Amino acid sequence: MIQRKQTLFLMSVLIIGIVMIFLPFQTLNLNKQIFEICLMPSCCLEIIDSTIYYPMLLNFFSIIVSIITIFQFKKRVLQFKLSNSIALLNVFIIGFFFLLSNIKKDVIGEIHFTFGAFLPILSVIFAFLAAHFIKKDEQLVRNSDRIR
Repeated sequence: MIQRKQTLFLMSVLIIGIVMIFLPFQTLNLNKQIFEICLMPSCCLEIIDSTIYYPMLLNFFSIIVSIITIFQFKKRVLQFKLSNSIALLNVFIIGFFFLLSNIKKDVIGEIHFTFGAFLPILSVIFAFLAAHFIKKDEQLVRNSDRIR
């Protein structure tokens, strides 16, 4: 059911998750050299950083759950719960981005966040919008069942 609003929001969450893999989310300034860090280690990572594995795994899990959620259109209650869990996963991704960078700040020089670090915020908003419209659909179906 591609024409539903919540499916479009879930597809935008999926697209944002895929884009987050390839966009750098941090730039490190080490000895006047600038390094970019992405979620995919082979994409733009020039130095090895083990702290990106947690957000990377959560992002992949969020992508998989959003694909599953799109195809659960007949089970609206499950779809509602899954879309809220996608939003929660993206909140954890945001937390890992900023928490792990604060841990590294003492060891490494300057850390700057790029546009990729703020993409999970859009993903959270779209996941909550999808959950809102799924809930509205479920209420509409329950009201029509009550009228019959």
